[in-house]
Amino acid sequence: MRNHPVSRALLTLILAAAVSSCVTESAGPPALRETLPNGALLVRYPGLPAIDSVGPGVTEPNVDLRFGSLEGDDPKLLFGDIRGIQATADGTIYVLDFQATEVRAFDADGRYLRTIVRRGEGPGEITAANGIVFSGDTLLWIHDHGKWRIIGVDPAGRELRRFNKPVLSYGFRWAGPFDDRGRYWSRTSHSDEELRYPPPPGLSSRTARGYYKSYDLATEAVDSVYLGERSLRSYYYQDANGLWQLQPSRFQAFEMIVVNPSGGFWRANTAAYRIARTGEGGDTLVVIEAGLPALPVTDEDRAAYIEESAERSPEAGRAAEEVAALMPDTKPILARMFVDDVGRLWVQRVTPADAPAFYDTFSEDGDYLGSVRFAFTPAPYSEFWVQHGNIYTWVVDEMDVPYVVRAPLH
Repeated sequence: MRNHPVSRALLTLILAAAVSSCVTESAGPPALRETLPNGALLVRYPGLPAIDSVGPGVTEPNVDLRFGSLEGDDPKLLFGDIRGIQATADGTIYVLDFQATEVRAFDADGRYLRTIVRRGEGPGEITAANGIVFSGDTLLWIHDHGKWRIIGVDPAGRELRRFNKPVLSYGFRWAGPFDDRGRYWSRTSHSDEELRYPPPPGLSSRTARGYYKSYDLATEAVDSVYLGERSLRSYYYQDANGLWQLQPSRFQAFEMIVVNPSGGFWRANTAAYRIARTGEGGDTLVVIEAGLPALPVTDEDRAAYIEESAERSPEAGRAAEEVAALMPDTKPILARMFVDDVGRLWVQRVTPADAPAFYDTFSEDGDYLGSVRFAFTPAPYSEFWVQHGNIYTWVVDEMDVPYVVRAPLH
């Protein structure tokens, strides 16, 4: 469930257009709109701002708050392994530290207020948690994969409710997708093909059916939505010690699916700038397209990949030669998607390694709302959250000490 703040200072709304082939009059790039045979709305943008463009359509948020501590300073400001940051409308910031196994609250100026959740087996206590998410400003959900439960506490840390995970799996960091109907969603997959060990050497593929399972907080009913079938490719080889290793691929496109809080899903394949909003029954409602060309995978890219792998071991280098020959002709365009606290879709483009992150944002109806280019560098493998008109994430200094940061979007 998401919040509904009034401020939309980030971006300029595009004027609505009639659902027919026409060009939208707006401050942003023109959009060609038409109704597809199935009734879906196609919104096509011949062009979007370049990742290095400047102007009123591109926002560059700068950090206005940073707090943390070196070891030996205030222990309440010392973070070991940040796995979640959430904020309420009054500016209070909640930080989940996986290493300390606790959630701490800080005021809008970064001053420590209290620790609301600690390690333990009692109510409102956790054993291993890798994500937090607010429902409104009064209920903080905590993903405790140590207990395979999701626990809801109030801002003081008092447990209000809990439920068992409908899918017993977790990743490095929990995203916590709740929708506006009070349902929690969790992605899973199933394959009729058994995993083999030792794995087959070389390239192999496996087919799996994808689902999103939902848990209704009011009725406790569990349901599922079929997402389609996908093929999973992998390449295994034996190293000099006879151990089986997975050779990572590069430039492979994949399907992204995220829950849309107001209902249904946003779906895209990273190979093309084509994003669809679908209902839970699989019907397509809105399609967003942008005329951004894909970059080719060059011989130099393949050679660099082989060289990097060969530095690990001769066996990895030989495996990389075979995998490089299977690389696609073009690189992915998209990197990730998410929906913020007021329902805007954020679409991250693939950028060079030395370029800042760049996002395009859209309304549910496909209106381009503007782009965001980070004016700071988040920590490697970090996450960020957009709440109440601010970006919340963390950065690290030259000694890899993490600091929580806030960057206003206006």
